[in-house]
Amino acid sequence: MDFNTENASSILINKIKQKPELNSVNDKFIQESLENYLKKRNLSLESLKNFREKEIKVIVKDIRAQLRLITGQFSKISEKERASNYIKVKEILDSLNIKSILDLGCGLNPIFLASEDREYYALDINNSFIERINSFFSEKKIKGNAFFFDLKKISPLILPKSDICLILKVFDVIEKKGHKLAEKIINGINSRYFLISFPTKTLSGMPMRHPQRGWIEHLLSRLGFSFKFYKTKDEIFYLAERGN
Repeated sequence: MDFNTENASSILINKIKQKPELNSVNDKFIQESLENYLKKRNLSLESLKNFREKEIKVIVKDIRAQLRLITGQFSKISEKERASNYIKVKEILDSLNIKSILDLGCGLNPIFLASEDREYYALDINNSFIERINSFFSEKKIKGNAFFFDLKKISPLILPKSDICLILKVFDVIEKKGHKLAEKIINGINSRYFLISFPTKTLSGMPMRHPQRGWIEHLLSRLGFSFKFYKTKDEIFYLAERGN
């Protein structure tokens, strides 16, 4: 393929973003996905200049598939399947007298959950979601903002303190093996409450045999959280409170 090391990354990112469902994904996130992909295969951008067009297409196809697991499926879940569950989330927020929210992997949650009497900080990797939310916040005079953030890079004290942290249908998407990232995220967030949810149906719409997540219950207990759970038609919510 006709490119050098200096422009290889930009060319590949542009190729990956040619699919409509991926054209709003943050370039930095795609860049890191590309670097991780190459590293796992002992490849470098330098080595790609000798690859044939067919081999480059395989790399682009593989990275698109990885990104769709995070962006394509999650955006579908966020706006369509979750709509009927926002009532339950609002009930929980009201019952706790929440004044500030941190929403990880927010999708379009803030459009349905934000209000003028609460600060709302929303994180996502989708630029179109971020722009739409910030426009909505400005129009409705809501305190807070939406911004790009890669949850795999989380570390303590770098995100706003909040009364509650929302992690709605996120963990199943960003973590496929083990639960070290989930623990790192929970430990790295300065919130009293966490509202964590999981789907109770597969992507094909079939009910899961075991919708409860034993691993999150064990993790929360080990970290000193008390918790209770709520079920709706297609979602299970864990409301956890940090121990004193």
